[in-house]
Amino acid sequence: MGNWIRVKHKHIWYNPNKKKTVSWKKYENAISHYNKLMKRIEIEWETKWLKNAIEKVRIKFKKYGITDEMIQSR
Repeated sequence: MGNWIRVKHKHIWYNPNKKKTVSWKKYENAISHYNKLMKRIEIEWETKWLKNAIEKVRIKFKKYGITDEMIQSR
């Protein structure tokens, strides 16, 4: 049955869902990381590790809504 006497308040008010601050540097970091990887491909060859890293960055671009024009402008 449970001990209902202990529960004298609503628990939903104990831990409210507060909006976290958004870091706007994540867009700049994603673009700079992509540029670093592309420079590394020019110096080295395209390894499996670099292919996977670029694929992860492209997924971030899709998630953040970064276009190719935005990448070229930086």
